[in-house]
Amino acid sequence: MWSGDTSWGFYTITALWLTGFFIFYFLTLNLSYIVFIVMGLVNLKRYKHQVSIAANYLLFRSTMLPPISILVPAYNEERNVIETVTSLLLQHYPRFEVVVINDGSTDQSLAKLIEAFDLVERRKVYRRRLGTKAVRAVYESRKHPELVVVDKENGGKSDALNCGINVSSYPYYCGIDGDGVLESDAMLKMIRPFLDEPGSMIAAGGIVRVANYCTVARGQVIEVKMPRRLIEIVQVVEYLMSFLSARVAFSALNATLLISGAFGMFLKEAVIEIGGYRTDTIGEDMELVVRLQRIRRRLHKPCKMVFVPDPVCWTEVPSDWRSLSNQRRRWQKGLIDSLRYNKEMLFNVRYGTIGMFAMPYYLIFELLGPVVELFGYAMMVLFFFAGVLSWYWVLLFLLVSIGFGLLITAGGILLEEMSFHRYPRPIQVLGLLIGGLAYNLGYRQAVALWRMSAIIEYLGGYRLWGRIRRIGFRTARQTGAAA
Repeated sequence: MWSGDTSWGFYTITALWLTGFFIFYFLTLNLSYIVFIVMGLVNLKRYKHQVSIAANYLLFRSTMLPPISILVPAYNEERNVIETVTSLLLQHYPRFEVVVINDGSTDQSLAKLIEAFDLVERRKVYRRRLGTKAVRAVYESRKHPELVVVDKENGGKSDALNCGINVSSYPYYCGIDGDGVLESDAMLKMIRPFLDEPGSMIAAGGIVRVANYCTVARGQVIEVKMPRRLIEIVQVVEYLMSFLSARVAFSALNATLLISGAFGMFLKEAVIEIGGYRTDTIGEDMELVVRLQRIRRRLHKPCKMVFVPDPVCWTEVPSDWRSLSNQRRRWQKGLIDSLRYNKEMLFNVRYGTIGMFAMPYYLIFELLGPVVELFGYAMMVLFFFAGVLSWYWVLLFLLVSIGFGLLITAGGILLEEMSFHRYPRPIQVLGLLIGGLAYNLGYRQAVALWRMSAIIEYLGGYRLWGRIRRIGFRTARQTGAAA
């Protein structure tokens, strides 16, 4: 290969250095995933040992439970919003309110809410502590006194959440997407860490599960089913890996940087102190959490955040490739915003594990991950056709990469089966394994392409939300009609 040709020698050395870098990068990334799975297994086992159904029953009877406001920003959610609100009104919790913020919807969201819950317009006095778009009307339900619906001009999800914070009455609030369905004991489980550490706990996140093809009746998932389309099955596996391994591990390290906007609880005063949600980002959930960590740690204020693995929010995930692409590009742009707006935390020892581990991890492996992965694949192909790398090395690299991927997805499925066992039937487990295979053979590469395109779009100034098509929950009535 060398044959005295200095140019070929240079290319060979360059290829070896780049190949070594890619292998080191992939090994480091995949080994971190394996560590997260092990940490998830240990911490989930400990959590299940500490928490029981009997403990939740005693907690419900306690007079110490603080009231909670549940905020539901909704924009064109006519397909799911009634089931979402119904699930919230059925919460097994002594004192709470549900505040739905209709953010200038152009569909029938508001009309359906008025009809379903017998809403009437009321004059409500509240303190406007965060600036928002104008509120057009406030409605209260004659059927459910704990339900409030705010109709406002469109300002985006962040603006809607800030408006909900203004209107809400209680010291803690839980943010829920307009297409989410909470299990009836979710609030009881979410409030527990705030009771355990009342002086320092300011935020907690719950698990989000895929509701596609599950049967929903009266605001509750009454039958958990595996989706029939591969695009949805793969997302089931992806969510399991993300929540039951990575978020459990980051929480155990006191390095939480992401609480899903689909299901998270916050100390309201802490959020108001930092100005609420930013309206100039499309990743408002992560940016808020990172900013809370930055400002409170800088001021030496208590700043504990945790992931709670068993309060469940069921949500509808994208069922077509265009919607999925829009969602993932939006998530990537939100990640860039969060890191850019709070860049002072990167490699800064004053922020502890957040500055020295979590922020660098998200920068190197989450933000730059698709760049390195796609560039690595391209270089491997280029060097192979140039004759610099043999087919043996290319094949070995691909086998190691795919092998690690399969091991990690299998670990995520194992975590689910050993902890919560929501998919008990053998055919469902087989579906998860097929989804894990598809995740590594095509899906992961497609997501990397979308995330890479998001970086290019972001640098070009294109930061709009992408449209996600909703099908709506599969209700018991629809299931019966189909049968």
